[in-house]
Order: sequence, then C-alpha cells, then structure tokens
Amino acid sequence: MKATSDALRTLLASGQFHMADCYSFILADGRTLRYTTADAPITDVATGNVFAASGPFFQRSKVKFQIGVQVDELDIALSARPDDLMYQNGPAWLPALRAGVLDGAEVQLDRAFMASFGNTSAGLVTLFYGRVVEVDAGRTTATLKVNTHLELLNLQWPWRLFQPGCSRTLFDAGCTLAKSSFPIGATVTGGSSLQDLHTDYAQASGYASLGTVTFTSGVLDGQSFAIKAQVGGVLGMLVPLPVLPALGDTLDVYPGCDKTQATCGGKFSNLSHFQGEPYVPVPETAA
Repeated sequence: MKATSDALRTLLASGQFHMADCYSFILADGRTLRYTTADAPITDVATGNVFAASGPFFQRSKVKFQIGVQVDELDIALSARPDDLMYQNGPAWLPALRAGVLDGAEVQLDRAFMASFGNTSAGLVTLFYGRVVEVDAGRTTATLKVNTHLELLNLQWPWRLFQPGCSRTLFDAGCTLAKSSFPIGATVTGGSSLQDLHTDYAQASGYASLGTVTFTSGVLDGQSFAIKAQVGGVLGMLVPLPVLPALGDTLDVYPGCDKTQATCGGKFSNLSHFQGEPYVPVPETAA
C-alpha cells in the first residue's frame, strides 16, 4: 500500500468522507488506461493522473489480505457500449478484449478517500496489484481475472527440460538474435478482414508464420499481434484484430520460429544457440 498520510488518518477518523474505486490498466505496449467508478473524473493530486468517469462500467469482487504465499485473486466485471473506446482513436473495449489487448496487462486498484468529492489531497490507497490471467468477453460484457504476482511462484521448475524443440524464445537473451534486426516493413492493401490481413509483404510463404506484426500507423498504431500463418502477402491472425486497419496503414512484420533445429540453422543461421535435443530417443513403454 502507499504510505498512509496524517491527512488520510484524520479523514478516516472523522467518519465523513467520499470513496471511489480507481482502476489503472497498464498494457503490454506501455499505455496506461485509467477509470473510476465515480460519477465524475477524479484527479490524483499527488501524481496528476486523471481517472475517467466515462467508458465501461466496472464491478469487482471483494479484496482480502492474508499472510502466506497463496495467490490472491480479483475478479472484475465490465459492461461496455460499442462506442466505448480504450483510448482516443483506439479500438472499442470488447473487440479489443477478444483480440487479447489486455493479455498479460498489469492492473492496479486504488481507492480514493475524499473529504469533499474531487478532493484527493488525503491520497489514494492501493488495494490490489496484479496481472490479467484470464479474459472472457461477450457481446456486451466481459470478465477479467487478475492474480497477484505470487502466481509466478507456480511456474514449472526447473525450466530447462530435455526436449526435441528449442527451449529458448525467439529474440530472448539466450537466443541472442536482436529483434530490431528483423522487421520488414509492409503496407495494408485491399481485401483485408479482421482475421486475414492483406499486405504487400514480399517474403516467401511461411517466413512470418508464428511471428508477430506491429502496426506503425493508423488506428492500431503501436499494437502487436501474433501471426498464425503467412501465405504470400496475407497474414492470418492468431486471433481477429480488434478493428480493421485502413488501406495504406503501415506495419512491421517479424518472422516466427517453430523451435526446430532445421529452422534455427537454415532460417536464422543461429545453430550455435539452439537449445534442444532432437536426437534424444522418445520415451517408450515396454509391453
């Protein structure tokens, strides 16, 4: 929690104050979305952050505090209209959720205590901080499951396993390849849909399969999406895009890796950093 000020202690002791929940969603691309459940916007005087009152309607489960390493959870339900945009000129909330924009996002829940509405001089108290682990989006509503970072203690250990495929992730420190060396620029052409993005990408079919695309202009500027398969200039998205990009929007396309020895050596010339065991015999059961 943030340090409780003398002003906040005095305010709470008086028994007369206003309260409002304030949500901060920190997306993977660095954007931060701020909303409040109050009827009007709230400004945190300590940071200058403004929590918007327009947009989706939020409801949440109770927050509890306990000693130990049990993973705490917060369930957030939201209702959104088609014209509720995540940010200015951005995608609508529900299509964006279905497209995975909040996958892995950080969520901070603060509570504002105010002597008079809008007076946040007493400070905000952080009630919960965690990471989005599950999103279920329907036509008008969605639910988010947020877990504290203690969940990371449940990761498989040791992470290094004997397996045919490479245990590294493309462009990570062990792979050593620099992602900045691999983008190939492309432009959106006619005939695109939310699922299949038509571009002038000129690499051979399959080069960008399992890769990613990052938009560098237009309504999706700065957002990245996974590519399921690439055939010519058509990029098949792993999940549908939240909004259809305009003709002429630009993007960077990054190659994908299927973690096989052949791809590591033939496609990336990086066999010295391949970390797989393709020649280990597969497990067999004696009959």
